[in-house]
Amino acid sequence: MRSMKALLGYLDNIEEFLAVTFLATMCVFIGLQIIFRYILNWPLAWTEELARYLFVWVIYLGASMAVRRKRHLKVDIVLLLLGEKGKFVLRLVSNMLFLFFCVVMAYEGAYLVYSLQFIRPQYSPAVRFPMSLAYLSVLVGVVLMGIALIRDTVSLVKERNLTANCKK
Repeated sequence: MRSMKALLGYLDNIEEFLAVTFLATMCVFIGLQIIFRYILNWPLAWTEELARYLFVWVIYLGASMAVRRKRHLKVDIVLLLLGEKGKFVLRLVSNMLFLFFCVVMAYEGAYLVYSLQFIRPQYSPAVRFPMSLAYLSVLVGVVLMGIALIRDTVSLVKERNLTANCKK
């Protein structure tokens, strides 16, 4: 169990490191584009393209981090009206529906990455960057979201069982 927590902590660190690194690199590319376009009058096509793909990666990694930290927007008026058992059931159903969505997206994302890599390869126009790497962000993001949802659901059930055992 301890090794699983260590592995998940390591995964969290990698996810955050990649998000920060991609965001910083994207800002550098955009800064270069501004300098070259408006000061040197010589726009660079590759900076804009790579910044766009890094932005997509940052979005999916950030969405996963938001799921893990429970920072996504939510309407909690219903939670305020429910008792403890109702809150538990609503959170459990919500997690299961979101997890189902992640599984479907992961399946479709894996097929898209596979097809763009092996069946009909596509490359970006300016850099000739494999588009499968850009679309891999969807797959990685939803898999990480799914892992975060499973972690949340397990802790929710453990918390519920602990609370039930304490009341006995």
